[in-house]
Amino acid sequence: MSGEIAFGPYATILPTDPYTTDYPDVADLAEGGAVFFVPTSQLVKVSVPHLDMKPEGHPVLVERIRHVFTFKFGGDLPDVWTLAIANPATSISDVPAAEGLVGLDLDAVAILAVPIWTLPAEDRATIAELCRYP
Repeated sequence: MSGEIAFGPYATILPTDPYTTDYPDVADLAEGGAVFFVPTSQLVKVSVPHLDMKPEGHPVLVERIRHVFTFKFGGDLPDVWTLAIANPATSISDVPAAEGLVGLDLDAVAILAVPIWTLPAEDRATIAELCRYP
């Protein structure tokens, strides 16, 4: 009712070269935090304070990702392709290519890629199902 309540990060967005598997290190991010990789050319820098704490007070990871992907895109947020990257040997560009979308212009299509190998094993299948193309 009074004072400030500090919440940990709802999600972290990290710039990533979409054509390599040289992914940013996510080991130092808050435990239980959602991580999205964005092709480097698509990242717009905004001033957002960084909080080095666990995301306590937020819904569980699966529900945070479901909220962003289900309720926000196409409404409060612009349409974005959401991709699940199953293992670190797969680049962002490999995911749509595996679906037959070879040569997709990653500068023209907004992408949030979820590195599901970094998530708890019990959440991976659910989050992979939430990832979809428009």
